[in-house]
Amino acid sequence: MRKTEGRGGIAARAVVMLGTLAASGPAMAQTLVEGGAVNLGSILVTAPLGQSRSDIVEGTTLLEGDALDRRRALTIGETLRGTPGVASSGYAEGASRPVIRGQSGPRVRVLQNGLDTFDASNVSPDHAVAAPMAGVERVEVLRGPATLLYGSSAVGGLVNVIDGRIPERRPKGGLAGTARFEYGTGAHDLTGFGAVDAALGRNLVLHAEGFAQNSSDYAIPGFANDEARERGVKGRVENSFVRTRGGSAGASYIGDWGYAGLSIARFASKYGIPSGGHVHADEGEDHDHEHEHDHEHDHEHAEEAPERVTIDLRQTRYDAKFGLTRPFSGVEEVRGRVGYADYRHKELEDGVAGTVFKNRSWEGRLEAEHAPIGGLKGVAGIQGGRRDFRAIGDEAFVPPTVTDSYAAFLLEKYELGPWLFTAGGRLEHTRVEAAALGSERNFTGANLALGATYRLGDGWQVGASLSRTERAPSAEELFANGPHLATSSFEIGDPTLGKETAWTAELSLRRRRGDVTGGINLFASRYQNFIFGDFTGSSVDGLDVLRYRQTDADFRGFELEAGWTVLRRDGLVLSLDGQLDFVWAENRSSGDPLPRIPPVSYTVGANADLGQLTLRGEVQGALRQGRNAPNETDTGGYAFLNVSMSWRPLPDNDAFTLQLQGRNLTDAEGRNHVSLLKDVAPMRGREVRLVGQVQF
Repeated sequence: MRKTEGRGGIAARAVVMLGTLAASGPAMAQTLVEGGAVNLGSILVTAPLGQSRSDIVEGTTLLEGDALDRRRALTIGETLRGTPGVASSGYAEGASRPVIRGQSGPRVRVLQNGLDTFDASNVSPDHAVAAPMAGVERVEVLRGPATLLYGSSAVGGLVNVIDGRIPERRPKGGLAGTARFEYGTGAHDLTGFGAVDAALGRNLVLHAEGFAQNSSDYAIPGFANDEARERGVKGRVENSFVRTRGGSAGASYIGDWGYAGLSIARFASKYGIPSGGHVHADEGEDHDHEHEHDHEHDHEHAEEAPERVTIDLRQTRYDAKFGLTRPFSGVEEVRGRVGYADYRHKELEDGVAGTVFKNRSWEGRLEAEHAPIGGLKGVAGIQGGRRDFRAIGDEAFVPPTVTDSYAAFLLEKYELGPWLFTAGGRLEHTRVEAAALGSERNFTGANLALGATYRLGDGWQVGASLSRTERAPSAEELFANGPHLATSSFEIGDPTLGKETAWTAELSLRRRRGDVTGGINLFASRYQNFIFGDFTGSSVDGLDVLRYRQTDADFRGFELEAGWTVLRRDGLVLSLDGQLDFVWAENRSSGDPLPRIPPVSYTVGANADLGQLTLRGEVQGALRQGRNAPNETDTGGYAFLNVSMSWRPLPDNDAFTLQLQGRNLTDAEGRNHVSLLKDVAPMRGREVRLVGQVQF
């Protein structure tokens, strides 16, 4: 049954109308407000030409420094949640991927230092991204056509998590390091991280780092769900603990010609999956057919303790990369990197190993930036990789598969007075083989993008871009067929799926200097043969049936952000900032909304910079989501009050920083519409966090 929209849906429609009116004029580009000032001049290392954010037409987000520390969470999804255009899959405290412009899974690529994370997080939302946040120095988010050079799996967006495990420069004085300690009251979170770079002689630099994180079941206001209420479990989400450990060692040889380095890293995580009282049905029971239970039987199941599902994850990863400056005539720089990882995780059911997932993968990337040719500046490259994935056990819902992919790409930009033109393309071949089924699928996709930016003066820029992308279906979308306990679903793929094609257009307008800065970015994507997991409303053995299928689909929306410096005096800067984003997505064939689309989200903040002391207060929230796909339910809105104080006791020196944070201080209940666990695991309640960091 379709739900009524309610007040949140009406508000969403109002936002859509405003966005439609705005689309009739110029649009503004996405920026990031850092304490009231919009920082658009930063260089994005993820951009193949090392472009400034002000030169990129599409939306970008950069998190580093205090802004990163304010948002840093156990997972990349939760760290980015609430940044413009980004939601979180919110499946568990230990497993949460970014959802960008309503798209997730195989359409959002998460990189670690420019290469794949080599995990199983694309397979299912309960699988963690193997990129620990403890040692992250910088997070870059790209949206729109700028992502196509990293593959068709980045059609929805790209996230690059950057750390310093392979040094690229010699530390000043020959030695540099960081130590950080974090404590949070919400789940008795305790994190320790330490890293050091040491130069041996003039050219060799060594790097070592390690971290540990412990988090208990997290606190919430009231009861998680009806089952928790019946069993008297109040104020926490059961089985939401997280324990992670890891570290890395690396070395680089650095000279005037560039650098070359390698690293080895180990990551381990054990975390619980909140079940909300899910109990398996009797063996062989099939709810595709009508089946009645007597009242006594239902009551007996309601009082049963939920089955505890735990993920035990291990990954060993090896990386090597180099950068050569002007290696020969006509080439400005050559960059290369290659990575390999051995990943596995066990799904434990009440402590007993059920299904084991293994993934052995490698990926390599080589790119060369040529010298200007008649005003053209560009980069060309090749990329390749293999993913050998297998699931073993009673609930191995995906057969063993091998996915090979190879690609060539090119990006060029040309400046003509106030104009900046960009053009890029990528040709990609993908082969997906399921030997046990005697099945092999081959796909070749062509991706193209064009963009133009016009500098209006006084810091204003207007831009537009158009792209066409083709994505091959993933192994899971093709060949899944079986029960998946952690998501309480029975997943069914379709081996006949074809490529999906998307046309995306963006308009932007932004101002990058002055006391009033910010922008708006509008986008629209039209998909042919869009692949999605559709809950059919039926069940098998008590598990909801999720079937992958194709349809035509439309996505459109906007991201709006602004910053205003209200007062500048000696020793005091006061500023305000805010952001608003919206995405609308529809199955064009049926007219129904697509599932798990984020609601309108917003942040309004105020900042006071007193030099050594920085204060911030903000309200972060989302409106009610009443525009739902079939078999979805409404999700109420929420508003969280957050405050933070950052203190540097040494003037003009970041050697020591102490940060005190209050998150959701009103202890409001919030549920994440994107999460499959929204009805059993609310978002965190009130908590206070203390972060201390020393750098030398």
